[in-house]
Amino acid sequence: MKCYVILPCYNEEQNLKTLIPAISATIKPKMPYTIIAINDGSTDHTTQLLNTLSKQYPLQIIQHIKNKGLAETLKDGLNAAAKISKDEDLIITMDADNTHDPRYMLDMTKVAAEADIVIASRYVKGGKQLNVPPHRILLSKAINQSIKLATRIPIKDATSGYRCIKAKTIKNLHKKLGKKFIESKGFEITLEILLKLSWLNPKMLETPITLDYSKKGGHSKMKLLPTIKRYLALLLNIKKQKKQLKKPT
Repeated sequence: MKCYVILPCYNEEQNLKTLIPAISATIKPKMPYTIIAINDGSTDHTTQLLNTLSKQYPLQIIQHIKNKGLAETLKDGLNAAAKISKDEDLIITMDADNTHDPRYMLDMTKVAAEADIVIASRYVKGGKQLNVPPHRILLSKAINQSIKLATRIPIKDATSGYRCIKAKTIKNLHKKLGKKFIESKGFEITLEILLKLSWLNPKMLETPITLDYSKKGGHSKMKLLPTIKRYLALLLNIKKQKKQLKKPT
């Protein structure tokens, strides 16, 4: 079994020099791994740093000449992992801004023995978030409650992008949906992926995480109000999208 870590990168030079060694220190003793780093048109020294780190760590770099946004970046990473992984492998998605501590990867990979999708959650017992503005906490909880009511997915932190997914699950969805695998254009992509994966009736579990925004290097790339609007639009359209699910081949 091998682990593929998908790492969307946009101007992350402040974070990658510590994050990638930390990922390696966590995963390497347990299983083979490859980090798929998608450099999304960075304008700082992210490109040079990734090239330097690739000489020491198993980095597969996907280069976007221009910034395409998280949706296209994560889509390219998942497509790459789906092509090269085996069914029994694990695919981890995470942020590159140091808010997702690599040490939780081991918890997720252990729980993955019992589930198809494991979510690092702020909202289960033992989970918490630190140094997050109060208004963002309230909005996050309201959005997650709305998602639960609208979709009936038994997940408390559906907007968490820190996940461990069995490669077989990603590959099956990719095969069924083809070009409609991912259609989002913004940060709502994390919810779209989870909702579409839920159509396969996978077993989903959550494991606690402490999300500490004080470790975040650089400014947030998320524009809050447009993202909320995109979440709501996705929830309104998701039933229509579900009808487009292809029959098994």
